Amino acid sequence: MRVALAPPSASAAASERQAGFLVTPEMEFRKETIYFIVIDRFFNSCPGNDRVGRDGLFDPTRSHWGQYWGGDLRGVIEKADYLQALGVSALWLSPLFEQVDDLVAGHAPMHGYWTRDFKRVNPHFIAPDDSTSLDRSRTLRQLVETFHGRGIRLILDIVCNHSSPEINGSKGVVTDDGEPLADFNNDTNGFYHHYGPITDWQDEFQMIHHEMMGLATFNEANIEFRNYIKEAIRSWLDVGFDALRVDTVKHMPLWFWQEFVSDLRRAHPQTFIFGEYGFGSPYDSRTLAYANNSGMSLLDFGLAYAIRGAFSANGSGGFHQVEELLNLDHVYKRSTELVTFIDNHDMPRFLSINNCHANLELATILLLTLRGIPCLFYGTEQYLVNHTEGGQDPYNRPMMESWDQRGTLFRAIRVLADLRRENRALAYGSHQQNFISEAIYGYTRRYRESRVFTLLNQGDAATITIEHLDLPDGEHRCLLSGEPVLVQGGAIRDLALPAKAARVLSVLGPAVEGTVIVKFQLNNFFTQPGQVVLVCGDVPELGNWDLRHAPRLEYVNADTWFNEIPFEQSAGRPICFRFVVVWQGSADPCAGACHENLQPRRFLLPVSGRLKLEHDWESF
Repeated sequence: MRVALAPPSASAAASERQAGFLVTPEMEFRKETIYFIVIDRFFNSCPGNDRVGRDGLFDPTRSHWGQYWGGDLRGVIEKADYLQALGVSALWLSPLFEQVDDLVAGHAPMHGYWTRDFKRVNPHFIAPDDSTSLDRSRTLRQLVETFHGRGIRLILDIVCNHSSPEINGSKGVVTDDGEPLADFNNDTNGFYHHYGPITDWQDEFQMIHHEMMGLATFNEANIEFRNYIKEAIRSWLDVGFDALRVDTVKHMPLWFWQEFVSDLRRAHPQTFIFGEYGFGSPYDSRTLAYANNSGMSLLDFGLAYAIRGAFSANGSGGFHQVEELLNLDHVYKRSTELVTFIDNHDMPRFLSINNCHANLELATILLLTLRGIPCLFYGTEQYLVNHTEGGQDPYNRPMMESWDQRGTLFRAIRVLADLRRENRALAYGSHQQNFISEAIYGYTRRYRESRVFTLLNQGDAATITIEHLDLPDGEHRCLLSGEPVLVQGGAIRDLALPAKAARVLSVLGPAVEGTVIVKFQLNNFFTQPGQVVLVCGDVPELGNWDLRHAPRLEYVNADTWFNEIPFEQSAGRPICFRFVVVWQGSADPCAGACHENLQPRRFLLPVSGRLKLEHDWESF
């Protein structure tokens, strides 16, 4: 399901065209719950394609972990009702590109990262009589129609950094919809770098130009390569994919991603894009450069390791590890758009490092109620795991075995995924810590009048009191357990919290409504306690330059302020505006106010719909 602006009237649309104004729809993914599927290991609905290609790639015994086991796109489609019942709203599918048809040390490219043709579908994932061409594939069309019909978005996993390794004398052979394009061993058109393997992972040149694990590395300076890869990925978006997960972003230069994202969004402005900066950290300046300046979001490895560490019997600090990580959110311009997770296809599953179902349930509740866009690895809801060799790749990719919809974790995910869609405090809100120890963590997500309070106990039964809660007084009921929780005088007193228990409370404020709704976000001004940010402008909705009537933004973290501002009178009109920082509660907001050092920003509002404006503070 695509997010689109409401269609304008004919006269309004004509006036916009005359003004030369291109409306940019919002790229909003923060309300989603993502479910990541490794296609080959999900469900085999089409046995007729199991033995496609050369002999030896498919393993019917499912004992050779590097070979194909039979999962296919028909299997994903067949389980659409199950996925909808789980409550997930976006599916991240492992790469669907046509792969090299061979084995390396007993491993086939079932994972999808050894691409032969970026414009064709892997025949292992479609029926034998279906076309591998994107515009003629019945399976792809059915996939899009099935999940869009259920309001579920589709995310394509892509890799632009490399093609395939050396396989039986062949390396990096790529075709363009079946036509010869590139060959690493006969690289007449300079599609590849030829620098050998990375030996120093701290060396910037090697990170960009050398090979990772022997994979043929594309030469991003070659305009023919750039045009090919952008055209190929654009063709998948044309089919109906809504978002992109980008592999190995740290192995290509920042300027490439800025160009790539810009060009793709010119054709598909609603596309959400997030990348894998492997083992990235808020302590690392290069990670932050990619997170803040590439135009895409990133997978949040820092939070993944903090959550895993918080539940680790071998670690120290418990929930304080999560606290420490979240205290660094101000280094990101868009911390609420980071894609968060607790396990994936490149690391042992959570249960391999902490073999306790109750702890997995608590970690998942934590994931679904913290800031960011949560992503679940397939089978988590069924406690799927294989502990061979500590659950390292490839043993973290077992075949999906159970489809039970009655389990504790399945039901919790459904409740919290629905809550993410309903309560915008989870999508947009700030994080206020209310209680913390190594074993107990309580926090409130806050946005406008909406609140979500979460309390987790990974230890023994305890009785606790939590004061200074930003929740209305009265009896609230936990969304997960149904247990009543009483708030009196802004406090929960003498709450009996069982071992391995969670409480989630929701307060739902009114939705923001208007003919046009603009999501304003400001970064790069570190506010002090007591300061608030206003957006002031030359139209009634922005106070007509009067700070007393200018709408305020909502605090997200020390470097991020955000709010949805409705426009009625000014819909379809040009506006001028700037951000102003004032002291909260001041009788005269002009006293001590700090204005941006720029001519007011200008923007032409559409006649209807939603859009997002993000700006950095312009200082003196």
